[in-house]
Amino acid sequence: MQNIAEETVRAVIGRYADMVLRIAYQNTHDLCESEDIVQEVFLALFSRPLIKEEAHLKAWLIRVTLNKSRNFLRSARRRVLPLDERTARPSPPAPFAEDGVLEQLFSLPAAERNALYLHYYEGYSAKEIAKMLHRTENAVFILLSRARKQLKAILEEEDEE
Repeated sequence: MQNIAEETVRAVIGRYADMVLRIAYQNTHDLCESEDIVQEVFLALFSRPLIKEEAHLKAWLIRVTLNKSRNFLRSARRRVLPLDERTARPSPPAPFAEDGVLEQLFSLPAAERNALYLHYYEGYSAKEIAKMLHRTENAVFILLSRARKQLKAILEEEDEE
């Protein structure tokens, strides 16, 4: 870790740790792994020259979190079965804990779920999301539209039951 002031480290972690945890959790569905991903993301951040501009820092954190979450899903660790299936899963991080659409959100494909999250929870525009996800702006509009339609259909189906 470079010689970064402790106040800077605390400020950056305090400002972005919840966001990184939410993104990791919505992709992995596993709180313990999400917490590990948060640590990996911040270790990666502080082992390089610190990004000074706030918008670039936030975008970098989101991109790295998405990549590390994807790596986790591809890894062999994911395929290991727990020793005791009776072990309770920790509760999800806020705002997912009190959000009524958590399970429905998890049923969406990852690309659509991430676009929806970045747009509605983090407030990014389609152009900014396109840059982060390495897609065109039109592709992001399509992802958002598809995700809203699917989420609406799922919620309507639940209301009927």
